[in-house]
Amino acid sequence: MKIGVTGGAGYIGSFLIKKLVDEGHSVVSIDNESIGDYRHLKELTLGDNVELIIGDIRDKKKLVKIWGNCDAVVHLAALSNLEICNEQPEEAISVNIFGTHQVMETAKELGIPKVVFCSSASVYGEPEKLPVTEDSSLDTLNLYGVTKIAGEKIVNSYWLNDKIETVNLRFGNIYGIGLYTQWYAVIPKFVKQAIDGKKLTIYGDGEYTRDYIHLEDITLAIIKALVSKNLGGETFNLGGETITVNQISNMVLKEYEKATGKKPETINTPPRLGETKKFSYDLEKTRTMLGLTNKWTVREGIRQIIQFCLEE
Repeated sequence: MKIGVTGGAGYIGSFLIKKLVDEGHSVVSIDNESIGDYRHLKELTLGDNVELIIGDIRDKKKLVKIWGNCDAVVHLAALSNLEICNEQPEEAISVNIFGTHQVMETAKELGIPKVVFCSSASVYGEPEKLPVTEDSSLDTLNLYGVTKIAGEKIVNSYWLNDKIETVNLRFGNIYGIGLYTQWYAVIPKFVKQAIDGKKLTIYGDGEYTRDYIHLEDITLAIIKALVSKNLGGETFNLGGETITVNQISNMVLKEYEKATGKKPETINTPPRLGETKKFSYDLEKTRTMLGLTNKWTVREGIRQIIQFCLEE
């Protein structure tokens, strides 16, 4: 398959591109490199199967020019950090909503038959009932979640009206070593703080739960959604282990002490506004329809990140 990827210079996108090429696909990526960096992909020997384009997903003329003959698109590009979205609301709305519209209009114009849209657990907000299924109500607490709900609605409209086979994937919290790592995510951040001799920063009381999934597992899920048939209009939760931030910090402390003999301290700071307190995923639909089971545990992922940091 020839696959268009938005956000291909990013943490998830760069790792996805490598996996797609390893499986024999060709890729045309577009990214403005505002967050990511193509350098990590350029350091690999990927041959002629990859085109790495610097550009903006809101530039439909460019998308049309580069995505001819694509069999599918994976739409990852977004202004995704909660704080950044709050600080730059107009840009977040423009990139995440209008940008998604431009991606779908391009797919329609070029006759690209499939688009996988990468959404987020943030669309659910503070759930009334746990675990969360794909049919749970959407009541986000922040602007980022609002833009992802809008993106899903835009994508679904092209399935209903134009029969582009669209799939929405709602990502949980991602961790793990890829071609490079986003250190602001909680698990890598804790490890980096430990390596740097700093206290592990816990927002609030640390008893809020999230659903965590390793980068490799989420990449395999994206590819499975790409290659599977008859998924038009479907939405899937992509998660793994539901644990508290305090449990994560304890794992990092223990694994870091095993690896180095040193035990960092923790510090609690005020909670961040717009964050969900309790959250867990129901993954039954993902297991039955996509046939997915995760290979990584959080503890294994923490060990991987610690080992990576110590070997740098």
